[in-house]
Amino acid sequence: MSKRLRRILAAMGTFLMFSTAFAPTAMAATSVDQSDAANAPAVVDALVLRPAGFISLVVGVTLFAVSAPIVLITRPFEIGIPFKQLVVRPAKYIWVDPIGGH
Repeated sequence: MSKRLRRILAAMGTFLMFSTAFAPTAMAATSVDQSDAANAPAVVDALVLRPAGFISLVVGVTLFAVSAPIVLITRPFEIGIPFKQLVVRPAKYIWVDPIGGH
């Protein structure tokens, strides 16, 4: 092996060793609190999150329209599962959930 390739492999190995050694420590230090997500200001919810929810609704309806024939052919009794995830949840977020609740 050439000297340059050995240096690159040694640097990559060192980086990977340190990144995997510190990854569990970093993951343990982060805590996900559900109440933080529920405390979004109403302005952020109305100006950022609701339009993103509308975009996800449009994308979800499109994906459901594409996947519905396949699901109807293969598992017609499970058509509600993708419908709830792709259409109902974004629609409920946009029009039912209170502003500032996310």
